[in-house]
Amino acid sequence: MALLKKKWIWGVVLGLIVVSLVLVNLSNMKRAAAVKVAEVTEGPIAENIYTNGKLEPEETTEVYSPASGVVGELRVKLGDAVTKGQVLFTLKMDEIKDQLEKERISLQMTEAERLKAKKEHFDNYKQLMSESPDQTMEELDLTSYDLTIQSSKLTIASLEKKLANSTVYAVTDGTITGLDIDAGQLIAEGSRIASISDLSAYKVTANLNELDAGKAALGLKAVVTGESIAGTYDGEVTYLAPVAEITDTTSKDASVEMTVTLKTVDPELRAGYNVSIEMQIPDKQRLLVPVGAVQYEGDQTFVFKIEGDKAVKVPVTTGKEGDDVIELVSGVAKGEQIVTEGAESLKDGDKVSIHD
Repeated sequence: MALLKKKWIWGVVLGLIVVSLVLVNLSNMKRAAAVKVAEVTEGPIAENIYTNGKLEPEETTEVYSPASGVVGELRVKLGDAVTKGQVLFTLKMDEIKDQLEKERISLQMTEAERLKAKKEHFDNYKQLMSESPDQTMEELDLTSYDLTIQSSKLTIASLEKKLANSTVYAVTDGTITGLDIDAGQLIAEGSRIASISDLSAYKVTANLNELDAGKAALGLKAVVTGESIAGTYDGEVTYLAPVAEITDTTSKDASVEMTVTLKTVDPELRAGYNVSIEMQIPDKQRLLVPVGAVQYEGDQTFVFKIEGDKAVKVPVTTGKEGDDVIELVSGVAKGEQIVTEGAESLKDGDKVSIHD
């Protein structure tokens, strides 16, 4: 009898435990899951292009030697401001002067010989006419003299032109940003001797890889910064090369040359500085949610949309992804509330409690 009584007591205890567990489960089922939410917004997904380049004057004029010679007096130095017509340097042309003098003497001698030949021919003609009026005399051929005289005159003109180029002038206003000669240096005609730049405007030359070049376009806004400059400068793309070229011999990847023209200048800017360029690619308006709102289950992509006090599982199609947001192409509308935190433990239709 005592044993039966003990069994009955244990049965009651077990029954109470089962009932308690059922009640706890029912209570949990009614308890709302705590979640955080965000509205579906509309906006672009910013995409930036980054590259490095070199700061240059927007306009630079190269000066070339108009003649060969030895640099005499050098009247400018790197960084000097010059005006159009200002003397840059002079050339020593002693050899040209000597050659010119010799050529002039040679011309005078040839002209004198021609005149002498004509005089002798005339004297011979008079004597012949006095001795035999019926005789005829051949005309004097002065062709060789005339050709020699013509050649000498052309040579003299060429030497005088070279001599006139012994003084080299600035062809434009600006600043000397390149100087390739020194006093006493022998230079050849046509060699580059100086660069004159307009420092009132700057540009940046850079190279874009093939992927970024396909996204860039003329007129694209750019921001220029650098370790050597304190300010931030706005600019825009004003040139994109029509062809891609391999500029780095260690790489097989081609790049596209690009020019960004700055809209403002400052005394802190210096030609030759290395700078960084950031460009933001324009984008269309998209429906956006935080990246963490999108859930994945196999091949299915979904979010939990808030309807009343419940979380409803909604299949969605994703699009472009940014750093912290993702585009939803279908499944949601602007302004709807989507679960952003706590979604991983939710089931379709679960009751939720929204927390900040």
